[in-house]
Amino acid sequence: MMLRVVAALIFTALGGFIGYSLADRLREAKRVCGSIKHLFHTAEFIICRRGEDVYSFCRSLKGDKQLSCLGFIKFLPDEYRFGEDFHRQWENAIDKGFCGNSEERELLMRFGEILGRSDSAAQLKAIQNLERELEAVENLRNEALLKKGRFYRGTGILFGIMAGILVL
Repeated sequence: MMLRVVAALIFTALGGFIGYSLADRLREAKRVCGSIKHLFHTAEFIICRRGEDVYSFCRSLKGDKQLSCLGFIKFLPDEYRFGEDFHRQWENAIDKGFCGNSEERELLMRFGEILGRSDSAAQLKAIQNLERELEAVENLRNEALLKKGRFYRGTGILFGIMAGILVL
């Protein structure tokens, strides 16, 4: 009998853990959106306001702790190498290190295409357009966290309790 009670408690804890893990994925997606927003603001400042090139921009990104959840940052190029295309390197970095959702990935790909293609004013305008699109995605992530997060946690615990009752 004691073994069944212990098994019931383990199933309950396991169900709760799974529910909280699923809710944490939603929280992580929201955090990625916030980091991308910070990336866009940093680009506006470094490229458009200070007029630096894309390689010094990438060096600045690597030192920014707020962008740590964007894993592709560490794969960005530091300096120009003859015969290499920056935009191709940006895409490769995203392919290697970005683990976010497809909407965020698409925005980052388009952002990489903007960098260094035109004058500062045109880049600023394009980045601002991407920021508006990101805001819509961020709103979706917030809504999902509010609605589904509570659902996942509650359902996980509930299924854990049900499994525990079945064991008893």
